[in-house]
Amino acid sequence: MARRETVARRYAEAAFEIGRADGKLDAWERDLAGMGELLGHAELRRLLEHPAVPFAQKEKVLRTVAGTDVNPEAVSLILLMVRRGRPGAIDRMVEHFAQLVRRERGVELAEVRTALPLDDEQRAAVEQRLAELTGGKIQVNEIVDKQLIGGIAVRIGDRLYDASVRSRLERLRARLTAG
Repeated sequence: MARRETVARRYAEAAFEIGRADGKLDAWERDLAGMGELLGHAELRRLLEHPAVPFAQKEKVLRTVAGTDVNPEAVSLILLMVRRGRPGAIDRMVEHFAQLVRRERGVELAEVRTALPLDDEQRAAVEQRLAELTGGKIQVNEIVDKQLIGGIAVRIGDRLYDASVRSRLERLRARLTAG
């Protein structure tokens, strides 16, 4: 697993440097995210990972599915990873690339867990409060987690802000059983 992470990081850093040098980080970000979504389809993923399928066939299918809207360099990067036997590292590469782009832009990713989906007004209030807490720009990744019962839990990097009903109940239970 650590090897896959290292491989993913190297490919992401190479793509990031190319995108930054060409002034096309936005296009690379969009295209790699799109390729990641495409590879989320189980049939395409199986085809690319299957050792008995010739590389030429994999390349033809991927280029056809990607279409002309995707930067050919992004498709070539994915194909390079497939050719070198690294299709399992593609998802992590896409994630790491997005992290590099966020870091370049001074944006932190906040994973926001709520029991119910946030409406636009609540989402804006959460984003504003998190920006105040961190002193920077925030990108919110919202996750609905019914186990929270209510409230909100936010993870930004290695920091956790937990104001969920579930965690409050667990703390109360711990105090009652300890006392």
